[in-house]
Amino acid sequence: MQDSADIVIIGGGCIGVSVAYHLAKRQAGSILLLEKADFLGAESTGKCAGGIRAQFSTEINCRLSMYSIDCFEGWQDEIGTPFQYRQWGYAFLLTSDQLVKNFRNSHAMWTRLGMEVEWWQPDEVARRLPYVSMEGVQGATFHQRDGFGDPNDLTQGYATRAADLGVKIETGVEVTGIELQGGRRVTGVQTNRGAVKAGTVILCTGAWTRKLGAMCSVDVPIDPIRRQIIVTDKFDDIKDPFPMTVDLSTTLYFHRESGGILIGMSDHTESAGFDDSFNEEFGEKMLITAMERAPVLENASPKHKWAGLYEVTPDHHPIIDKLGHVQGAYVCAGFSGHGLMHAPAAGALTTELVLDGKASSIDITPLQLSRFSDPTRLHDEANVI
Repeated sequence: MQDSADIVIIGGGCIGVSVAYHLAKRQAGSILLLEKADFLGAESTGKCAGGIRAQFSTEINCRLSMYSIDCFEGWQDEIGTPFQYRQWGYAFLLTSDQLVKNFRNSHAMWTRLGMEVEWWQPDEVARRLPYVSMEGVQGATFHQRDGFGDPNDLTQGYATRAADLGVKIETGVEVTGIELQGGRRVTGVQTNRGAVKAGTVILCTGAWTRKLGAMCSVDVPIDPIRRQIIVTDKFDDIKDPFPMTVDLSTTLYFHRESGGILIGMSDHTESAGFDDSFNEEFGEKMLITAMERAPVLENASPKHKWAGLYEVTPDHHPIIDKLGHVQGAYVCAGFSGHGLMHAPAAGALTTELVLDGKASSIDITPLQLSRFSDPTRLHDEANVI
């Protein structure tokens, strides 16, 4: 492995490879990406549900999505590798007065931002989503440009183009330390395969970012939280195309996956930790909840089950910023389950921050690390699943 680079990127999930590609596109110098697993996208990226949506409750998250959706729609023109992106939309079921009120406020913001989000009354929900039990449903929102994409296609596409532009990608390399001069300036990293000198280091390390930040004596408040997914056997009782269907009151969501149905739901009793084994008891709760909202799923048979880690910040927004007081260190992590859908924007914005000193495509002031020391600067994302 090479022993020096201008920029070292730690983490080879969808965020890391996007950052690598965008930096290389700007001819940022010699770039080395290090991934501790044997394959790129082996952790949170490869275990995610693949959702891509712009229906968030905060403007910054909406803007990250809108930027990224433009990139996904132009994928073939820019990247040119295979990318399965089904723009079948997202439908959010509204099952309480409070949700209706919140989404009315969000709908006004979406309209101001130029998003064409439909508001469905109950009769329209029943017509458009005949598989849904209408128990408690007061309406729904639908955005056609939302959908779901293939995490592997995204990761490999960015990695391929980054490599074409000269990025060196090394897997099976774990960073064991970050070298600092005077405790304030990055000079390189230590790995299980030797030292690498570098003046710039970017943490794209997802659920593991707090550990890496601690190597620089900086606390990055990102916690690993287990999330679970079940995919059924081939299932045709729900006809294609149907949108990613979300019931925020229970956090249930489901969409088409490999001929079956992918089902996910948040366990709000889950504590922080790196356990990614599948919890069968909670899996049963997921299935029961799914059948209550979509009774037709009683005819589906679970085929695959797995768990992965969300990288959660206290306000469910990412951190794209310099790493505290450390010169030459940056962090792009904490996407709280939204990394795949925000990967294009994350790569572009981090590149602007590193090379230009400030992001220009989107104002990322709300994503600064320092916001966590001032509660008045937090802006909690309500539409979290």
